[in-house]
Amino acid sequence: MAVLETTILLVLLVIISNIISHYLVSIPTALIEIAIGVAAAVLLNLNIELETDWFMLLFVAPLLYSDAKHFPKKELWEMRAPIFANAIWLVFLTTILGGFLINFFVAEISLPLSFALAAVLSPTDPVAVQGIAEQVKLPKRILSLISGESLINDASGLIAFKYALAAFLTGAFSIKDATTDFIYMAIVGAIIGYLFSKFMYFLEVALLRQGIQDVILHTSSQILTPFIIFIAAEIVHASGVIAVVVAGVVAVQQEPLYRGQYSEIKLVTNKVWDIIIYQLNGIVFVVLGSTLPLAMRAAIIDPSINNFTLIFYVVVIWLILLIIRTFWSYGYMWMSYKKTRNVINPKPKFYTALLTGLTGVRGAITMAMVLSIPFFLPNGEVFKERYLVIFLASGVILMSLLVAVITLPFLTKKKTRLILTGDEASFEPEDFEDDSDLSEVEAKKLMTKKAIRSLQQDLTGENRTVVTDLLNDLDNQLKHLYLADNVTSNELYHAIEMNYRSIAVQSEFNAAMKLIDENDFSKVMVKNYLQMLNYKKRAHNTNITIVMKQSLYRASRKTKKLFIQTFLRQNYRPQVNQEEIILLENESSREAIVTLKQLQADLNQTDPDFGLKNSILHQIILEYKSKVDRIQNYKFRQEEEYQTTYQEYFLKTLDEERSVIQSLLEQGRISADLANQLRQSVNYNETTFIQGSVDVH
Repeated sequence: MAVLETTILLVLLVIISNIISHYLVSIPTALIEIAIGVAAAVLLNLNIELETDWFMLLFVAPLLYSDAKHFPKKELWEMRAPIFANAIWLVFLTTILGGFLINFFVAEISLPLSFALAAVLSPTDPVAVQGIAEQVKLPKRILSLISGESLINDASGLIAFKYALAAFLTGAFSIKDATTDFIYMAIVGAIIGYLFSKFMYFLEVALLRQGIQDVILHTSSQILTPFIIFIAAEIVHASGVIAVVVAGVVAVQQEPLYRGQYSEIKLVTNKVWDIIIYQLNGIVFVVLGSTLPLAMRAAIIDPSINNFTLIFYVVVIWLILLIIRTFWSYGYMWMSYKKTRNVINPKPKFYTALLTGLTGVRGAITMAMVLSIPFFLPNGEVFKERYLVIFLASGVILMSLLVAVITLPFLTKKKTRLILTGDEASFEPEDFEDDSDLSEVEAKKLMTKKAIRSLQQDLTGENRTVVTDLLNDLDNQLKHLYLADNVTSNELYHAIEMNYRSIAVQSEFNAAMKLIDENDFSKVMVKNYLQMLNYKKRAHNTNITIVMKQSLYRASRKTKKLFIQTFLRQNYRPQVNQEEIILLENESSREAIVTLKQLQADLNQTDPDFGLKNSILHQIILEYKSKVDRIQNYKFRQEEEYQTTYQEYFLKTLDEERSVIQSLLEQGRISADLANQLRQSVNYNETTFIQGSVDVH
């Protein structure tokens, strides 16, 4: 029962962390997950006994298998020499040289134990490295090198740690045994990964040829593949890490199993993998956070070592690792540069080597390895240095993450957060011409494009008429956004737009009051309509009250109980005259159009903002015309099915626009202020639509 409760809690914590990350976009998701894990350990007494064997099987095996499947195979082959050099020789160099330097600065740790600590810190974390490498402006070859080495260096790090720790515990060390063991584990692991990957492939082919196309069966076999391969390799004492990496590489080189790009088996398998990787990535860092308090507590309260000294040791060890990695990378770049006679590779820059060093982030794999240190020595005595080693390893993990997060965006001039886990909106390559900040017009163009793409997927369905109507409006909107593309100030664009929209709403209010004075409308209907206009005025606000009201609306509409419609239906529907509502809405919208057209006619062509103002006015007029058209055609298209479908698709476009705003904010392409301005615009459009759809029903 405890295992089940812990599993549910971990999944819940990952979800909470990712929700928080979408609001605190300047903080990487991984750090939020680590903080959540620490809080859970302190407040909820979450204590996970992290064992290396099950951690490697449950987390590392599927994550590395997935990374290997998605790694560009051409680049992997072209970069095979430097990747293996970093994954093997750099790990051993870090273990030996780092061990001597750690022993020199940290007197409390013996030389063999210093080797063990350096070995456990030598492999970079594949989860953290992949996210960081994708977010910085490193050369393409360096990106491939960083990602490729993280797939393999766990095996060499484990070997180095195993023998260094054994040397400390037993006092004996054999370079011959260590070398032989490593060669055996690597070669046999690669063979097992290759053979099992081929076997699983031919098994699925055989099932498909027999006509067995059970989606659940094939998806399950795909998911189990990395676990089976890892266990098979570990049974014969080979490297499960190398086995799953080789299996992932081989899997993509094989002919496609499923015919058609949109095969149901392929779609389901990919989605299930996405969910698994999403959860495992998050749980890795939550588990890491939950182990930190216990790992650090004993070392911090140790009276024999000052706490400031401990922090000094952490900084020194991190600097040692950074210097070794940076100068290794710099030297290897010079070697490649000389070897190719300056033809292929550009002249090396120390700046690039420094970025490569900073991306050497340590993570949960290091934590799992260091926690496998026994509590007692072979003679039965307590392993006194255990908690000190664990504290230093934990501190270096956090130090490497924090420094990378803080420094890399400045060094690479990237304002985006470094996303270590999580999701991003997908944009087409032509959407971004460069890496500069987006203006409000450019952001709105992306929002409109995303809405158009989402609707185009349903253009051939039974709802073609509704989709076509919406696409026409969006196409016109996109055209006028391109006309206003020369604007450089987001504040200017937003101020002009909000001013014109406020004037339009006031015109609606004036027209409504005039009609109310001239006609004997229902008092209940008048009160409700004026409340709607006031709500429309407040739609420019993004405060929590408005957001909560809109959230309430969105939830209510799913059950056909809009909060406004419910209010009308329960209290006023028997007294409401449908023709009165249509007349009031139609005339107030027409008055707004007249006012806006007059403003458009009065524009001075010598005004430097003439083009921008004209485009904004035209767009707002277009929105009101579309609203009038819906009202006028209500009787012609009053079927409830059409109205409901139109509402669903329109609100779907707004959902797409909101997702683009959030994604652009998280990617650092727009500021928080601009994001709020864009949300105000979307809120206004939603409120205007709510008003029209409620009033004509």
